[in-house]
Amino acid sequence: MDNQKNSQFFPDNYDRNTLGLKKKLARKYNVKEDFSALDISKNAYNIYDWLSERKVDNPNASSVYFFDYAAQTLGIPYQLLTESYFTQTQLTEEELFKHSTKFNTKLNEMNRTKTPSSQIEVPNLNEKIEEYFSQKQISELLKQLSIPGTNLSKSNLKRYNLNWLLSDIVKSVWGKITVNSNSEEQESLKLYFRKFFYKDKQEYSKQFLSLTKNKLTSLIQKEENQKLEPDSELINLLSQEKIDTDSLNKYIKRKQSSLSSLSYYKQFLVHLSHAFYLSPKNIFLLTGQLPTYSVVKTPLEWKYCEQEINQNAQPIFLFGDDNKSVIPFFDFKDTSGEMTLSEATFDTRELIHDLKKTYQINVNFSQYLGDVTHQIMSDHTLMVSASLNESASFQEIIVGSTGILYKKLSEIEKASINFCILKSFGIDYQALDEIYKNTNLKNVSIEESLNKIQACVDQFQNQISTEYVIDKVETEFESFEEEVRISKEMEGNALSNMQTVKQEKSENKEKKQANNIADIGDLIDLELAKENNSTDEEDGKK
Repeated sequence: MDNQKNSQFFPDNYDRNTLGLKKKLARKYNVKEDFSALDISKNAYNIYDWLSERKVDNPNASSVYFFDYAAQTLGIPYQLLTESYFTQTQLTEEELFKHSTKFNTKLNEMNRTKTPSSQIEVPNLNEKIEEYFSQKQISELLKQLSIPGTNLSKSNLKRYNLNWLLSDIVKSVWGKITVNSNSEEQESLKLYFRKFFYKDKQEYSKQFLSLTKNKLTSLIQKEENQKLEPDSELINLLSQEKIDTDSLNKYIKRKQSSLSSLSYYKQFLVHLSHAFYLSPKNIFLLTGQLPTYSVVKTPLEWKYCEQEINQNAQPIFLFGDDNKSVIPFFDFKDTSGEMTLSEATFDTRELIHDLKKTYQINVNFSQYLGDVTHQIMSDHTLMVSASLNESASFQEIIVGSTGILYKKLSEIEKASINFCILKSFGIDYQALDEIYKNTNLKNVSIEESLNKIQACVDQFQNQISTEYVIDKVETEFESFEEEVRISKEMEGNALSNMQTVKQEKSENKEKKQANNIADIGDLIDLELAKENNSTDEEDGKK
């Protein structure tokens, strides 16, 4: 630690009025090693490393309070410390003293906050941010930003360390706009810099956040689009003056064989995850015309949504309800209006509530499952490992609940349903790859299997509150952490008797079967059978 008694600019006892605040910080964050306001300020440029070396609890969050303490003690602007960090510029005692309204009695407040000279050229910070991204290899940047161990999809911004990206942009832009400026010009530039990048001392500005997120989203989409192209065979069929539906049906039959490719199968399921209201036949047509997923509706449906179709919008042709003629649909991106489109935000608490209310499935968290991530109990209770983070817990709850609801389906069918549901929440269900590779597709009736998958996904998405276009009313549930804590308490000694309880349940299974909820897989099969019978009757009449 710096010896404050030897400070050239600050008095020996400069921190006497904030000793109480210093003690609170030390207690709150379990700081064993002594520290001073000058220590913090001179190390503001690498504050996270400095706090980590001193084994300070939660250095990311605590840095705000250490900066507050240093700013109050030295009488300097808080922004001076955040700028030091974001621009990676180390502050000297002389600079700190220069900005101290508490100890520098000769400080001229007007000079410190004066309006920038008109001779200073105001930098175009939007262009500087664009320049930052243009100099990056997007695939490498996404790899660098990805949080290790995440199960979120590439299109989900929660997958990435945005704080690191925002910080890196700020440092890069500051370096570029000040590379040829003197100290006086830099003081003027700081005012523009603060106004653009910061909302207050703890947050970035909305314009900077929005600009960065939009740019990152567009680059991710561009990266994905480069790998996919519309199917030229289908485009040719649809460009005929009179579209031949028989030819389209033959095309779909041929494309079913493409499902033997894992990459195409996953591309098909990605479309199904966001357009679960469409039949499998239409998903084939949609995939061939629009390789990247979106939300498509008819002109009338968009009108009900108060969205106007853009003048130069290109139609996407899909089968109508009669499956005998094609009608135009339009992509959300080709409409204008108030509606916003984003991936559904997963809410573990709300999912637990909906499963209990709709399907009588109780979800509890256990700390005694070992390496098992979830376990289905015989009484429609789902046990989930309490050691998982929220996104992993959400995934295990989905997988466990579909295991209960669709237990009579094959493993590949259940895995496909899980993939579709989780994908709509921006989560990649990576287990599908292994299950797909271990499935003998020759033994699978593709058309029947796809109909089951689509029906189950459609039903689950409609029963559980998972609107893709988000307009949710906030509901009050226990926090995710509180759900885990309560489950641990309730578990208690009951878990040690689990095997006994399971045995009793097994013995009474036939007696209680009538009282259990109906197997959803049976209902789906029944509905599909009804549809097939109805179709046969219509064909017979003709």
